[in-house]
Amino acid sequence: MGETAFFDANACLGRSACRTPGAPYDVAGLAAELDHCRISRALVYHAAARELDPAAGNGLLLQETAGQARLVPAAVISPGPYTKELDPAAEVEKLIESGVRAFRIFPLYHQLSFSHSGLRRAFELLQQHGRPLFIDYDQPYYNFKQLGQHEQRAVDLEAVGRLAADFPGLPVVVVGANYNHASALFRLFDQRPELRVETSLFQGFGMMAYVCRRWGAERLLFGTGLPAVSPGAARAMVMYAEIEEEDRRRVAAGNLEALLGEPATGTLAEDPGRSPLACDLDLGRPLEKAVVLDVHGHIAPQGFEGVIGLTLGPQDADSIVRAMDLLGFSSLAVSSWEICGGDAPGGNRVAWEAAEQYPGRLLPYAVVNPNYPGEWPAQQEECFGKRRFFGLKPYPFYQRRPLSDPAFAEPLALADRLRLPVLCHPGFDPLAGATPEEIDELAQRFPQAFFIIAHSGGSFRLADSFLEPARRHGNVLLEINYTSVPFGMIAYLADKAGPEKILFGTDMPMRDPAPILGWVVYDHLGDEALRMILGGNLLRLIEKTGYPYRPPGPVHGRQGA
Repeated sequence: MGETAFFDANACLGRSACRTPGAPYDVAGLAAELDHCRISRALVYHAAARELDPAAGNGLLLQETAGQARLVPAAVISPGPYTKELDPAAEVEKLIESGVRAFRIFPLYHQLSFSHSGLRRAFELLQQHGRPLFIDYDQPYYNFKQLGQHEQRAVDLEAVGRLAADFPGLPVVVVGANYNHASALFRLFDQRPELRVETSLFQGFGMMAYVCRRWGAERLLFGTGLPAVSPGAARAMVMYAEIEEEDRRRVAAGNLEALLGEPATGTLAEDPGRSPLACDLDLGRPLEKAVVLDVHGHIAPQGFEGVIGLTLGPQDADSIVRAMDLLGFSSLAVSSWEICGGDAPGGNRVAWEAAEQYPGRLLPYAVVNPNYPGEWPAQQEECFGKRRFFGLKPYPFYQRRPLSDPAFAEPLALADRLRLPVLCHPGFDPLAGATPEEIDELAQRFPQAFFIIAHSGGSFRLADSFLEPARRHGNVLLEINYTSVPFGMIAYLADKAGPEKILFGTDMPMRDPAPILGWVVYDHLGDEALRMILGGNLLRLIEKTGYPYRPPGPVHGRQGA
């Protein structure tokens, strides 16, 4: 399989009020990051058009992209700020005459209503000219309960569906949809053939292949979310999707080229000094030049295709190991979805049976639910007497018990005696997840247990909150994964805590593993640090725990690759 050309449908140029640390914001910086991730071109809007004044921001965009062949401008339209003379349709007509081929709206930032008469005239004009409309539900609101200051996208798909029905000739692209939106989005796909989605956060397990099989590759547009989001995450999702090569080419660039009437995108010149790890990802090959051990995964029985209302696809052992093989993962530590339910013993049997089916590939966590205290003695014997599970997985958010609750004392004491890993969902409230203060106290109280903070890379606020416990305690480690894949996060954590403190985890199949792998490998880290994070650190942890790990043999990639 040769290299695929990429044309990014979702990038931002200009100085944003809320800049991700170290993220590029000018033409030179954006071009350098595109080069680093081997993305040939990008459709860009201007931060000033989103955050300040659309007309002024669009002017800056046209000025700054003039003469930049690889940056294609997308104008932002809005009926505000109000003036008697403002006519969005007239503004759109001027922009079309100036050569703009794509348009974008921000319903939440700009408090837009799709029923606004001026906007509807603008939509009619876009329909007449066949210009695509990108609908971005990005917003400046934050979730402080669980993971902190990452941005929440409350995509109103019902409103999008009504808009698409009213303007059936208007190509509509939903920006920022993620696996939480999949069920509603798929129902809308059934109704609206003109609806498309860009892929910066579209990370559901095997979701890209599912969309291509059921509705066709033309529904997907590769997008990165630069500069807030890691571009390597979305690129890897495309390269590792189990789709036909022609569909891959269409998702990566062809669909956007067709929408914009742009010529075919070429690949970038070869880089002889490129990291061999990145070279594998560039081509969608299983990662063979590093041992990849994933510390955070889940497992379900056959026939189980979702959890808590989410559409996730098959999640049985065969499906999970197939996904591991495609990317070159050696092993994955898994807990059952009974972390969200009430049958921990049944879920632990599912995890153990999967581990027996794939010895050395799947390492089982024992789900601990303190709301059934009478089951703990038998579960302790079953999971750590008769068998040897890898570690413990409590879940305060669903179990409604803080990790510091006395009900968790016996399981944590066991973890201390047996030197077990404890995978901890984090939060800023004890009922949302383990707080930094709880981890600080528990790490001292149970010094032989290993507290792994899941989702530590979900936001910079979350990362900063857990850095101090990680630096202070040798038994506190940071696992990275989250859908938000903030730009530069992996290098940030490695710099602040040390690369030896970072563990690779994907949360597969809650999300597809490919974007998380891309987030790590395409960040600005040396290969030595990458190898530590991808697997070396977990290997050393396994040695400390005494877990009877049997390294598997070589893994296999995509059939026919």
